[in-house]
Amino acid sequence: MGQMNKISPCVGVCSIDPKSNLCLGCLRSSYEIAIWPLIDNQKALEIMKEIKKRSHKFNSNL
Repeated sequence: MGQMNKISPCVGVCSIDPKSNLCLGCLRSSYEIAIWPLIDNQKALEIMKEIKKRSHKFNSNL
C-alpha cells in the first residue's frame, strides 16, 4: 500500500522569526519543521491545532 501524503501548513513563505523561533508563513517552530517528515498524521494534527492557537494570538498582537 502506498504512503499517504501528510497535511502541511506550509504556505511557501519560509522565514524564521529569531525572537519567537516561528516561521512567519506557517507558524511552526524550526523544530516542528525539522521533524515534520518524520511524524505521523496524528502528531501533525496536534501541531496544526497548536498552530491555530498561535495564529489567534499572533493576529491579536497586530
